[in-house]
Amino acid sequence: MTKKYSIVTAAMASVLTLLLTLPEPASVLGAGSSSEKAAAPAALTPGTSHAEAVYKASLPLLLSPSKLPEAISYLNANMYAVGSYRATIMTLSLENAQKAALSAWEDKFYNSIVQRKLTDMYEPGDSLAQLADKTKNANLRLMLRRAAACGYKLETAEGSFFPVIDYEAYRKYKPYVTDDIRDYISIMAVESNFPSNKDNGLVIAWAEVASRALAQEAFIADYPRSNRIGIVKQLYKMYETDTFYGLNNTPLFHYDNLEMDLEAQKAYGAILAKSTGKSAYLEKLDGFMKLAKEHDFKLTDEIELYRRQAAPSQE
Repeated sequence: MTKKYSIVTAAMASVLTLLLTLPEPASVLGAGSSSEKAAAPAALTPGTSHAEAVYKASLPLLLSPSKLPEAISYLNANMYAVGSYRATIMTLSLENAQKAALSAWEDKFYNSIVQRKLTDMYEPGDSLAQLADKTKNANLRLMLRRAAACGYKLETAEGSFFPVIDYEAYRKYKPYVTDDIRDYISIMAVESNFPSNKDNGLVIAWAEVASRALAQEAFIADYPRSNRIGIVKQLYKMYETDTFYGLNNTPLFHYDNLEMDLEAQKAYGAILAKSTGKSAYLEKLDGFMKLAKEHDFKLTDEIELYRRQAAPSQE
């Protein structure tokens, strides 16, 4: 289905630049009063619509990373009432606030005592809420519950525990935002729910690597003026690199015999066999696979030159 270009116009970008300037991450560490309530819609004045009043009431919460729980509660309750233009600004403002607060939350989690306690009680699949229920340490319990309330989820890698933005929670905003941000949420929710790599190795199938790259390529083509085009371009570059190189612990060509991974061969071949439409990504992949077949799927100087030109390594 043909998608229209983003309605996040230049005027909206200017508004976002103004509204999404956030305080330093350190400000998030304030505990916040448990008695704080989500702000009520601002009082209507002559000429002020209900949607505008609801939107304006969200700004003090969205512009303060220390009020993330209140902001999330407010958006969840009122997003339906503001229209796609304002809903988009509110959604992106929430993401910006979470990003601004993230480094401070990472510092809290990387505390050696916190890491040790989490290691002792963590079981695969545990959420922040589940870990909070497990611990007998009141301070740790408060920290974990606050992190969850701020819209983060737990992630692990290389034996460490750290928070990431829970983009799955953004799916509830998809009916209200503009088309580009609706698709952006879908892309980021996949990344949040199923990270592509851990410990410098792929943890998703080769077919999924290609599938994500295609979704990102489509976003870039459909929404060149989106406020989040830069983020998606960075993701696409990462997946393009993973497609042709793999990662250190999951190389596309095995280190010992220089043969191409058999699962990657099958996955890429299947994707190309059923592909329709025009895609620069698939065109490069098709040329790569034809060349690889000519060289019995073994890494040669010719194949190395091709992939360096098609997808220069980010390393």
